[in-house]
Amino acid sequence: TVRVEWTKDSDGRWAMAEVPGSEQLYDADLVLLAMGFLGPENRVLQELGVAQGPRSNVVTPEGSYRTTVANVFAAGDCRRGQSLVVWGINEGRQAAREIDHFLKLPHDENSVSRLPVSGGIVPRTVSASASA
Repeated sequence: TVRVEWTKDSDGRWAMAEVPGSEQLYDADLVLLAMGFLGPENRVLQELGVAQGPRSNVVTPEGSYRTTVANVFAAGDCRRGQSLVVWGINEGRQAAREIDHFLKLPHDENSVSRLPVSGGIVPRTVSASASA
């Protein structure tokens, strides 16, 4: 392990820095890491030009998972901030539906995603000719 110090950067956000010479080794049969969420990886977002809010979360329009960059979507903790895993799962599913629709749109304006929605699946009917 290493010790870290928390300091604020020039924008007032918390950042941690390793304390030089603080490395220690421990014998262990099992190690559990509880690291917390410190925000999304900034390097990739900055390279893509994705807008981030004051807490470094990815900015998306309300009710959408599209970012400010064409063809780039975001969901879960990087979009809403640290939250419960069930919210991350739900947002992942909803983002997948939006991406599915986005990919079908150029080919079929009336496309409907068959991916799960919050609370279940989208029922679909099967015509008699399709089952024969």
